[in-house]
Amino acid sequence: MIDALIPRIEEARSEGAIVTLKWDGERTHNPCTVVVTRQDSNYVWRKDGADIGATLAEAMNEYTAAHARDA
Repeated sequence: MIDALIPRIEEARSEGAIVTLKWDGERTHNPCTVVVTRQDSNYVWRKDGADIGATLAEAMNEYTAAHARDA
């Protein structure tokens, strides 16, 4: 699932966004974290989840919705 999101991540990156994925070995509940930031718009999105692919898809959908006016 993550592979299918690579073009969207690359598009966001080209707009100045930073996308961070993290797996936390110390947490047993919601061990994955996705963070998307974009400094020029003060955009910050962060969520912990159990499924990194689903959380990343949600993050990219939220990013796209928040920056649709930039297109």
